[in-house]
Amino acid sequence: MDMKEQSLLNYYYGKLTEGTFDEKDVYAFLPLMRQHSKEVSWINEVTDFVLTRGQQNGLIKEYLYETRKKFESLGRTKAALRIDDVFSFKEIRAGLNKILADCQLEGLANEKINDLVTCLISILQQIKITDENDREIGNLFFAISNKQVILMAEIEVTQNLFKKTNAVFPVLTANNSYADIKKQDRFDTPYLFVDKVVEVTSKEGKLEIIIP
Repeated sequence: MDMKEQSLLNYYYGKLTEGTFDEKDVYAFLPLMRQHSKEVSWINEVTDFVLTRGQQNGLIKEYLYETRKKFESLGRTKAALRIDDVFSFKEIRAGLNKILADCQLEGLANEKINDLVTCLISILQQIKITDENDREIGNLFFAISNKQVILMAEIEVTQNLFKKTNAVFPVLTANNSYADIKKQDRFDTPYLFVDKVVEVTSKEGKLEIIIP
């Protein structure tokens, strides 16, 4: 790492630790981290997915395709439908803190990791999902409930030759400690922003979710 790169890394790391960063800072921080993430696949995958807006193949697209297949197999198998995040909070925390340690920087606390994931969710919203033939089959959307901030996928599924429908499922989640959201129902069904763009910014050292 040369002196200029170290200076840039220290700048964005300082904003992360001080709570003065927002989604735009995370967008610039990801490529810096990728230079030192050969053993941390999630940073490589997320950075590529963000910078190409979902055009490049990789683990995230594979995850979306595999989850789509799970919905299409409903009723034809006895297997229970279980959907986990594309990358777990534990995986994100461990990978990021390993890179920071390699760069002689102190690891981030869970609260700051949650802030970073929330920014990632916002950055990834509105990306189009395409199939192997580059046909649009869905989108990624920002969603929020009383307890969670969620990157939600809505994707076309075919359950037989003639019936098509859309499946909606979470891709990435963070705890909602930013906005006081009224529960829609007893299940805390999230609000899904299909036609609006949500922004995650910083105000007085704390993340703030701007909902249009």
